[in-house]
This record gives sequence, C-alpha cells and structure tokens, in this order.
Amino acid sequence: MNPSTVPPRPPATAPLGLNSGIALAVVVAVVFCVYLAVMTNGVPAQATDWAMYVMHARNILHGRPYAETPYVYQPETALEGPRTYPSGFALMLVPFYAAFGLNVRIYKIVVDATLALSLWPIYIISRRFLSPLSALLIVIATGFGWEYVLVQNELGSDSLYQFLSFASIVFALWIYDRGKDVTQGWLWGVLVGLALAAAYLTRPIGIALVLAVAIADVVRRRRIRAFTIALLATFLMVVLLNNAAFHKDSAYNDEFIFSPRLIASHAVTYLGYLSHVFANPLSNSLRHLLWAPSVLLAVAGIWSSVRRNGLTLVEIYCAIVMGVLCVYWLPNTRYLLPLLPIYLVYVLIGAEVVLERIPQRYRLGLRWAGAAALLVAPAINLARIGSINQDSLIATPAFDQLCQQIGARTGAHDYVLFWNPRVLALYTGRPSSPYPPAGPPRVQRFMDRVQPNYIVLDKDWEEDRKYLAPVIDSQPERYRTIFENAQFKLSEVMGAPNRHSDPPAPIP
Repeated sequence: MNPSTVPPRPPATAPLGLNSGIALAVVVAVVFCVYLAVMTNGVPAQATDWAMYVMHARNILHGRPYAETPYVYQPETALEGPRTYPSGFALMLVPFYAAFGLNVRIYKIVVDATLALSLWPIYIISRRFLSPLSALLIVIATGFGWEYVLVQNELGSDSLYQFLSFASIVFALWIYDRGKDVTQGWLWGVLVGLALAAAYLTRPIGIALVLAVAIADVVRRRRIRAFTIALLATFLMVVLLNNAAFHKDSAYNDEFIFSPRLIASHAVTYLGYLSHVFANPLSNSLRHLLWAPSVLLAVAGIWSSVRRNGLTLVEIYCAIVMGVLCVYWLPNTRYLLPLLPIYLVYVLIGAEVVLERIPQRYRLGLRWAGAAALLVAPAINLARIGSINQDSLIATPAFDQLCQQIGARTGAHDYVLFWNPRVLALYTGRPSSPYPPAGPPRVQRFMDRVQPNYIVLDKDWEEDRKYLAPVIDSQPERYRTIFENAQFKLSEVMGAPNRHSDPPAPIP
C-alpha cells in the first residue's frame, strides 16, 4: 500500500462523476455568491493583521524591504503581533494592490473566492472516505459553518491557507494513488515540496503538512526515499529564500509558551471548540447538545480508519496541528479552521460504523436525522449571515476624519500610540504601536519609555476607556487634545521629541 493513501468506501481513485461534479460546482458557486451578497465595505475593528499583509504587499510591489512598515514593534506588546507577517497572503495581494491600490472590497472578493474554492479539495478528501452525498453535506456544513461565515467578511490568510493546505493534501494523495512517488520520486518530490511550501509561507502551521507527509512516508516504507528527500530539500530551500527576502518565522518565538499546565488547559479548550461545527447565532444549546455525540463518533471514525488503513498523513497532520496550538499563547476557534472539515469526515465515518450495528430498517431514517442535525446550524447561519457582518473601523466617517487629522497635524516621523496600530499605520503612514493592556500605572510607564508624540483614544474601545483614558484625562496639561469627534480623541504629548529611530530598549 502506498504511504498515506486512505482506501475509501467508495473507490479513492474514481474521478468525480458528472452529476456529483456539477453538484459540487453549484454548491461552491452558491457559497461564493452568498459571501459576495453579504460582504461589507469595512473590516471588523478587532482585525488588525490584514493591514500588515497589505503593507508587506505594497513593499514587495515597490521593491522596498519587506519588514519596513510603520508598525513599531514593542516588547511589552509582543503578543499583539510580530514584526513581520508570513509572505504567502501578501504575495497573493500584490497584483491586486498593483491594479486597484488600497481597495479593501477587492481584497475581500479575492478572500471570498479563495475560501469558496477551498471547498473543492475538501470535497475530494471527504469523497475518499464517504459517499458523494455525504461529502456534499460536509461541503455545505463547512461553507456555511460558523467559522467560515466569520472569516468570509474578514481579510486574512485563513482562506488562502484553507485552499492551499487541502489542495496540497489532495495533490500528495493523487501522487501516491498513481505511484508517481515510486516511478519518478525526485520530480514529484520537488513538486509536492513546492505545494507544501506555498501553504507554509501562508501560515507557519503548514509545517505540520510537511512533517505529516514525511513521517507517514517513513512509517509506511521503513526508510527514507528519494521522494521524501526531494520534498524536504525543496521545502527547506523555499523557506530559506523566504527568510532571506521576506518573513522570518522566528518573529513568532515570543508567542509560544511551553508550560504543562497551559498545554493541558489548551487541549481541553480546543476539544470544546470542536463544538463550533454546530455553532450558530440563535442557539448555544444545539452546539452543546451535539458536541459530545460528535466527539464520540469522531473517535470511532478515527479508530475505524486507522484499523483499516494504518496511520495516515491525515491523522498525523491533525495531531501535529493540535500539538502546536496547545503551546501557542492564546486559544482561538479560528485556528481550528483547517481541522474542522476533517473532524466532520471522521464524525460521518463513525456514524457509518455505528449504523452497521443497527438493523437495516432503521438506517435510512437515522441517516436523514443525522443529516438534519448536521445542517441545522449551517441553515441558521445562512439565514442570519447578513446580520452577522457589520461595517466597522475603516468604513466609518469617524475613522476617516481621524486619519485626515493625523495626516494634517503630525510629521512623517511622529510616533502615534493607538490600540489598532497596524490599520492606523497603513492609512496614515505614521509610526504606530499599541500600549500594554494593563493598569494605568503600567500604561504610564510604557508611555514614559517609548515617548510617543500623539495618542489616539477610541471611546468605543473598552480597553481604552479602562486603561488609557485615566492616564490622559488626569493630565490634560501633558496630553493636550487637538482633535475630537464622536468616536476618537487625538492628543498631543507635550514635550515629546520627534521620532527618527527605533524605540529605546525596554526598562528591565
């Protein structure tokens, strides 16, 4: 047996039939059209990473150093984001920035198209295990699942990674199915290495794909083959070139915490997050009610698959991703996006295992009941998707006024403190960083150290009201208000020097 293949029920190597291919194309097209119909002009206020990607894309386009952005990295706020972001999504944005400039709506169309297209390889992977109808159910449940609905109106690398990660898995399995890893190991190893590198450059968690393919190959063959050597060599070459020209993955070093207590806590948290395949804006009860049965079915599905086929790259990939997430500093349901469709596959495999032990006359009714349970949440999400997406920070006149005032009142090197520094840096070109979300005394010490020239207070942001406002409001002679509208207050720091260099070292 070739490494990492998953002999399905039905045949793995069978191409998409005409009817199932048309059905899949229709579902993907409908998902994309719904995404476009409910798209807003803004980006959720909490989202800040996208601005870094756009600034990196602008640097690539104009031949400037990749890391040369107005975002000012501060050690006290390291967990808010690294100095640079991975290059994959930024590279995808380059042609669109060149053609349309800073156009958030265009970027979101690209994101939605990529997210909808990710359903194609998800279907193919599901089809290796399940019937065409079951695979389509997973596609629908994923495309209108809570996490996809949230991501589709944002700008970020999740959509591109969803497509590239699943497409690279499909590509690797296609090579195994046809024995090309044996007959032309060097050539196809290089091609798979390039595909896996593309996913990794988009999100560093893509390292799990490379390790999964390599480990599965060695486990099955009991030796390191030319295919694996070519794959790893190609991947490492691309990563080294990326580190030299663009993003260094060491930028994330500060965001990993190796603590047994934290690892255990995160493992439990992510186990609970699996319930988000049933999440919807109307009923948390449904999510909690279906969580435990789905986990048990998934365990049965994994057990059945491993017994039939041995340990494959799919299980290895899921295990590595979960391991990495458990040492990352902050849990987030969004990080499970690459695993949720696979989780649903194992749930349905487990359901088939259970049905085999139930009398034949009950199976059809139970299948319909299971399909209904799986589709309730996506149906609710589809009905309410228009109310979930809201315009926010960059779509508001108040933010536009703030940027205009900063552009008119500040110098090119003036350092501006703001809770959302990446977006402010993108729209104003001014050096900007956040402050540590801690008590006013610590915020004051931070400001004394970095010596910003201007401070933006967002009246709608809870942390600003809690931590920043007491510092500014208590010292009006030091923090002089020069502009204010309904949402923002721009204060000048009296006596602060102009900023022409890196921030001073943090106080021990």
